[in-house]
Amino acid sequence: METVDSINKIIDVNEEDDPSLSEKLTEISKKHDAVLMACIAPYVGLKISPTKTICAQMGLSEEFAVETAINQIQTKTDARKLLLLVNSPGGLVQSSYKIARALRKAFNEIIVFVPHIAASGGTLLALTGNKIVMGMMSQLSPLDPQAQSDDGVVSANSVVDAHQFVTMLFDDVAIEDAPYSYKALADKFDAVEIRDALASLSLMEEYVREILEGGGYSKEQCKKISNSIVRGFKTHDEVINVDKAKKIGLNVIADRDFPAEWNLFREWLAKYILQSADKHVIRFVISENLIHKG
Repeated sequence: METVDSINKIIDVNEEDDPSLSEKLTEISKKHDAVLMACIAPYVGLKISPTKTICAQMGLSEEFAVETAINQIQTKTDARKLLLLVNSPGGLVQSSYKIARALRKAFNEIIVFVPHIAASGGTLLALTGNKIVMGMMSQLSPLDPQAQSDDGVVSANSVVDAHQFVTMLFDDVAIEDAPYSYKALADKFDAVEIRDALASLSLMEEYVREILEGGGYSKEQCKKISNSIVRGFKTHDEVINVDKAKKIGLNVIADRDFPAEWNLFREWLAKYILQSADKHVIRFVISENLIHKG
């Protein structure tokens, strides 16, 4: 019991208890014979001192929260279809991957709804969907790994691209004849840093391929999409909207194909989006017809 109490202090996971909202969500659960789950990072951080605020990001709390939610769901139902609402800025790559993998293992069919932002690690969660429902303000993001350096946060793609750029400078000039600026740039590169950047890009592509394979994409589609989303964008902050998501091969569905679900999930998001929190809010709904009898 002490262990359970300790875990409950670091997670925010419950069955949705707002009577009006829960009733409407239950109807959607019944309509689709599916569990409904929301994974929401509120936009207002938790102020822990006069000068410091912590915002929700994928991490240990979210790992425990999603594990707890899945365990609670599986004690109530054998349903293997999930309608998942994702709103997240991402966070730790390893946490996002573990959560995405756990959801893919727990459910056979997942439809992901992204009313606003599923960025970085949140994008990895969105990729669990056999279908991803997006609207005019929906946003995914590239999955190029980010790393801390002496200059702050640096994209692995940036490290690799910069090294290739400097290498190309010496294609037409011998090292001994190169301008000082060329040599100065070349001297800044650390072989270990470049190797780590290449390894992190390769690993992220592996993660993406695994999650996509679980969502029904072919091996060829997984290879193409993983390469595009990890290495094919200009910056980590680039907006992947509906059109770009379709262009790279994701199975994206327009919000107008799920009007009732879309509007209700936006309402669900609105309930939690402006609350003050340092962790993702995890809520779920299961209709009575899906619950174990006896």
